[in-house]
Amino acid sequence: MQKRKQLQYAVVSVLGFALLFMTIGFAAYAQLTSKDAASAASRVTPIHKVGFDASSYLESDTSVVAAEKAISFDEINFTVNLSQPGDTYAAMLNIVNNGNIIETIDQITMNGLDESLADYVDFRLSYDDEDYIGTSYNVDSDINLGETGRKQLFVTVTYKEDAKNIGPLNLNLSAGLVFAD
Repeated sequence: MQKRKQLQYAVVSVLGFALLFMTIGFAAYAQLTSKDAASAASRVTPIHKVGFDASSYLESDTSVVAAEKAISFDEINFTVNLSQPGDTYAAMLNIVNNGNIIETIDQITMNGLDESLADYVDFRLSYDDEDYIGTSYNVDSDINLGETGRKQLFVTVTYKEDAKNIGPLNLNLSAGLVFAD
């Protein structure tokens, strides 16, 4: 009888440990599969989070300061007051990819400079070692992910030194990004 009770205790103990072991194993397996499923879902669903990083906006300390500025994910609007030839507005802004896919910028757009002022004002964007002057340019530039997913855009607006002084210029300008679909 004593041996039979010891045998029953041993069997119950083994079954209890087996149940405990299986419970812990199943919980660990379920946690791993849910992480894999979430990771797989994030790889499958493209997350588009590329655009201007407003916190990186920095004006040059040797330039005219923007009277107003507004920065969205794909456009910067700014107002500058250039009072005389030689005045310059210069700013730098990062384009950052916080999504989960490599993004492509198709175009850089520039708006607001009236054609009648083109002889007096140089409105220029510098991006990816290229200078752009005008209204719209195809750039076909990839923005990678993570630390390498950052490119700088430089904006300069200059009242040309050799321009006839036609008085103060109040300019409302914008620069924008167009992304590939």
